[in-house]
Amino acid sequence: MGTFQSGRPFSVYSGFYAFNNVVQGFANCNGCTPTMASAQDIDGLKWFFTADQRAKFSNPAMGEFGNTGRNFFRGPGGWGVDMSVLKRTRINERFNFELRADMTNALNHPMFGFPTATLSSATFGRIRNTVVSSSRKIQLGAKISF
Repeated sequence: MGTFQSGRPFSVYSGFYAFNNVVQGFANCNGCTPTMASAQDIDGLKWFFTADQRAKFSNPAMGEFGNTGRNFFRGPGGWGVDMSVLKRTRINERFNFELRADMTNALNHPMFGFPTATLSSATFGRIRNTVVSSSRKIQLGAKISF
């Protein structure tokens, strides 16, 4: 069985209270598309936005809303494969032996979480160490039926 999913939507906030003193406003992004970014390894760190993409972001002017809006971007998607392997052997007319292996995340493929989505943060655009998938797990079982 496989799981293949696109990324969930998320918002990028400016980190400043440009419109009122209660809610952070959305960031401005010139030339941005909802699917422009992806999880990538840059200098040993996981980033969602490259340096060129991060340079497109700016804070809105006081009293204005940002142009990206709520849930403008799509987070990292991912996929995973779970599988089972079963071997049943007849010992004689009354007895069967069954050997089974169940695996979750059989190919050990990571699925990453959201990046830091606040423009004023020093780690803006970095995924950090957020992995939403679990590691590979294998469970072995044996059974004799009579």
